[in-house]
Formats: sequence, C-alpha cells, structure tokens
Amino acid sequence: MFKTFANIVLSGILFTGYSCAYGQDSSIVSKDNYWGRTFKKTELVFGISWQGNWKDETKLLRYLEIGFAKSIHEGGRHGPVSFGIYLSEEIYFQQDSSVFGTKFGAYTHWLFDVGFATIIYTDFKNVNLKLRPELGVGMGSFRTIVGYNVPTINNKAFKQLSKNNAQITIQVFIPVHKKEIKNNNESFFKLLFKK
Repeated sequence: MFKTFANIVLSGILFTGYSCAYGQDSSIVSKDNYWGRTFKKTELVFGISWQGNWKDETKLLRYLEIGFAKSIHEGGRHGPVSFGIYLSEEIYFQQDSSVFGTKFGAYTHWLFDVGFATIIYTDFKNVNLKLRPELGVGMGSFRTIVGYNVPTINNKAFKQLSKNNAQITIQVFIPVHKKEIKNNNESFFKLLFKK
C-alpha cells in the first residue's frame, strides 16, 4: 500500500506542478485570461481509486468512478481557487461479487485540496456506510487525494471493506457547461446554488 501510495502521490504532484508551470505561459494567459473572473461549471467526474489498509492486511481494491459535479472556479493572482460538490458511483469489478459505492462529496482547493465524502457501498447482499475526510493536491479540474475511510454502519458484515481504511483517488472533472458569473464577495457555497 505504501509503495502504491508514494507512486500515485508523486504522479499527482508532478502533474499538478506541470499544470501550474504550463499555466504561467504568457500565450495561455492572454488566450483565456482567468484573472479576477469567476466561472460556474457543470462537469462529468471520472476517477480511479486504490483502496486498502495502511498495514497491508487486505487485498488492494481498484475502483473506477463516474459521476456528475457542480463547481465554482475563480482565477486569482496565484492560480485558480475551486469549490465543488459531486455525486458519483465507485465501482469495483470482481467475477464473483462486484462492489458499488454511491458517493456524495464536496471539495475545495488551491493547490492544497481538502474534501469530504459520504459513501454507501453495496454488493447487493451487504451495505456499508463510510465517511471519508480527504487531503491532497488539486488544481482546476484535477485532484489527487488520500482519504481515510471511517467505518460506521454494518462494517464487520462486509468482508471486502471491513479493514480497508485508506483510499487514494485521482479525479478529473470535465466541463459540459461553463458560465461566467459575477462574484460580489459572496461565498462559493452561495454562488454554487445561486440562479
């Protein structure tokens, strides 16, 4: 788990660093200048996750993720600041029994990413609710995060998930609709639900 964790986090940091450096190119800034502008976006969420145990006691499960998000992105002097909420489905495919996780999450980032998700996992025999605080790196529509799965309801009955307390996730948000809005010093949460 630690080797996988280190490789994924390093890849995420390098990708985010490359995105930041690429964003400093003057031709890019002049082409689509985000400085002082706020955008509201509707996005598709795609992700991949690795779930296991910090002590390598369990098999590493790899989930694919697909979903829908609403977010606010504001261009600032030091890069974009983002806030968003999303609803997605994490899916682990296995021959005898696949696992599906319906997830509702929220995040905010300006390079340093903080998020929280609530996930209901099921294999259509057992149900398990997990709460996941998340930390990582993110920029614009990209996140690389590490989450801790807090067990809650029916944890021991679900063998695949009972000891899986760590998750590493890479998410990409692809905009399907983007609209510039005015920000009169309102909170991102208010702007997200404002018509």
